[in-house]
Formats: sequence, structure tokens, C-alpha cells
Amino acid sequence: MPIKTYPKLTALVLFLFLGSVDRKPVEPVHTVETIFYEVTNEVFSEELLIEAIKQMKLNHPHIVLAQAKLETGHFKSTIFLENNNLFGMKQARSRPTTALGEYRGHAVYRNWRESLIDYVLYSAYYTDDKSEHELYDHLGEHYAEDPIYEVKLRDVVERGELEILF
Repeated sequence: MPIKTYPKLTALVLFLFLGSVDRKPVEPVHTVETIFYEVTNEVFSEELLIEAIKQMKLNHPHIVLAQAKLETGHFKSTIFLENNNLFGMKQARSRPTTALGEYRGHAVYRNWRESLIDYVLYSAYYTDDKSEHELYDHLGEHYAEDPIYEVKLRDVVERGELEILF
């Protein structure tokens, strides 16, 4: 029986601890703890999120960004601000997760990057091999509780012209 591999996991680990490739070089005197502190306390911006999505090499990155915008009310929701949760993710029960726990019925993360990494893990388990059309269908049927989630997601992509960002 073939073992399922997750080629993005190595990139996730490096990304989590090193952050963006555009960061200033780390001096050799830094320890793993100080590097981790710098990454986990990084301030969020939409530009950093776009760069992080690009680095993750996700399929259909414009849809990923649209989900983050939709789920967080353009990065203003309580779940995002308190839980660092970009995607309205619930606590994972049957796959690896970066979530620390749950608050207000949603997963809690140390920082926004760990929320993105958890989304990558979700994608690896459920959506990695889907075409754009299949991904929209999956998200509409299995991801969100909103019956018109797919329509709203497509609208965010189109209105924001998100495809050109990637």
C-alpha cells in the first residue's frame, strides 16, 4: 500500500520558523528561540499574507486569499483578531494541525502564519488534487455553513481581481 506523502510539510516547517524570504538576514548570535519569537510576534498585513501564500505554492492561491478575506471580514473579525484564525477553521480532529486549541468554537493559533500552515495541512488532506471548479464545489459543500459560500467566494475573487496577484 503506498504511503501518502506531503511534499509541502518541509516547506511549512521552514516557513514557520524562518518566515518570509524577504526578512533581514538573521545574525549568527540569534538562537532558535529568538528567531521563533520574531516570527510569532510578526504583525499581520495583507501584503505579507499574499507573499506567504505564494511561498506555500498552493493550488489556486487567489481562492485561498479570497477565503481569508471572506472568513475574516477583510481581516477585521473577532475570530481573526483574537484567535489569529484567517480561515474560520474549526479545531481539526482527524488530521495534523497547528492549532493550540479552541475558543469561541474556532481553532486558535499562535499567529496568522500558523493559521495559514493549518490551511495548507487541510488542503493536503482534502483539496490538493482538485481543479478550480472542483475546489469551489468542495468549499461550498464541505467547508462552510453558508449555503451561498461558493457564490460569495467567487464574488470576492472577481471584485478584488485576485487572480492577477498570483
